[in-house]
Amino acid sequence: MVRDLNRKRWLAAACGTALAIGCHAGTALGLEIITVRSGQSGGSPGTPGMFDDTVRYNPWGNPTGPISASAFTASDFAATASGPAAVVVDPGPWMGGAVAPLTDPLARWINFGMTGINGAPGSALYAVPFWVNTTTITSATITFEGGADEILGDWWPGFGGGGPNPDGVYINGVGLGYMYQGFNFAFATTHTQSITTLVNPGLNHLYFYQRDLTSGLSGIIFSATIEVVPAPGSTGLLALAVLAAGRRRR
Repeated sequence: MVRDLNRKRWLAAACGTALAIGCHAGTALGLEIITVRSGQSGGSPGTPGMFDDTVRYNPWGNPTGPISASAFTASDFAATASGPAAVVVDPGPWMGGAVAPLTDPLARWINFGMTGINGAPGSALYAVPFWVNTTTITSATITFEGGADEILGDWWPGFGGGGPNPDGVYINGVGLGYMYQGFNFAFATTHTQSITTLVNPGLNHLYFYQRDLTSGLSGIIFSATIEVVPAPGSTGLLALAVLAAGRRRR
């Protein structure tokens, strides 16, 4: 009876350990889920004037219109990742409030600067770091929800739009394509896309290019979930190690 009880305890411990490293109910064992969102200060949703814990922006200037006369380079992305911290801003009543138009209640509007409590006019490239613990990646997807004032990327040809960087979202410096161009503050844009070939074990970066068109108040809000599936047979090793240790102790 004591041996059976010990066995059950070790099995429970193994399952608990597996859950702690990323197991997700109803999915493959070891699925790693990473969530990033704008406007977090001190680990909680910030208020206007607070600096974002992780989001950085390009240090070379933020004019209305394109922020670069040429396609972004690796050095541009690197400079942005090590640039100044973004600041939480009030989007103003015309944008529907601090969280609108997202469904994530924890995200907040951010910008590179402030005009009063609102986001200063101008365009910006933002860098958002995220860490992948999975060492052997089978697949990875991103589900993204966000809004911007006015749009993402240089793709829009009217109202002073256009430019050399049409994409609005990048993973490790690689643009994600049309589906992440051109959404604004009137409604949330949501999309799921494979990013398997773009992420790596360890430190990665998600970039947003928020484009100002009219020299008005500007900013961005986002919430993104990245799901990473490890290679088969590599995710239960920690749980198996716990079970093996339990057998040796008995």
